[in-house]
Amino acid sequence: MSMSLEVWDKTVKPHLEYIEAGAEMAARHAKQLPIRPGFESRAQYQLIEARKILESALEKVKAAEAAYDAKPLETAA
Repeated sequence: MSMSLEVWDKTVKPHLEYIEAGAEMAARHAKQLPIRPGFESRAQYQLIEARKILESALEKVKAAEAAYDAKPLETAA
């Protein structure tokens, strides 16, 4: 799928910014916890799920980077 930078900025970029903000917030709050319960909490489960989703997304980004890097360079006419 190909899209212009303008379409990317409108449709994809906002989601990536929310993901980034969410990851920062999760890290900040996890560091602020004084203790962890002796049972698996919903928060812990959600962190595990978020990690799996982000790892999958990262692999897709790596593949996209490789595909991008494999494209021929533009030449001046």
